[in-house]
Amino acid sequence: MSSSILGSENQVEIYRGASKIFELEVLDMNNNPVNLTGARVIMTVKCAVSAVASLIQKDSDVGTSQVDIVAPREGKAEIKFVPSDTQTLDAGSYIFDVWVVLSSGSRNPVILPSVFLVKAGVTVLT
Repeated sequence: MSSSILGSENQVEIYRGASKIFELEVLDMNNNPVNLTGARVIMTVKCAVSAVASLIQKDSDVGTSQVDIVAPREGKAEIKFVPSDTQTLDAGSYIFDVWVVLSSGSRNPVILPSVFLVKAGVTVLT
């Protein structure tokens, strides 16, 4: 399953312990795709903006396919969640943001702090 991470309200939802792919499209101020060739994409989830520790961090530089830049010239990436990312989290609202570091070194927030909603399911898989 996949869904766009760029909804009008910038809220994403995932069931606790589920696999999910969030699609990300990075556009410039004129709604043109940003070339992500050589870029780094980072998504961080925390309990609160002020929290020091991250609960989840997905980074295209890690090399484990956490974040795949699937169409660099079209500004498209996929952020992949596996069951262990959310399995131990309580159902509820968390905060996330997404940053892109371009090959030029320019650092840009592409999604400002927004709601990351973890939902409880009826079936609990271990």
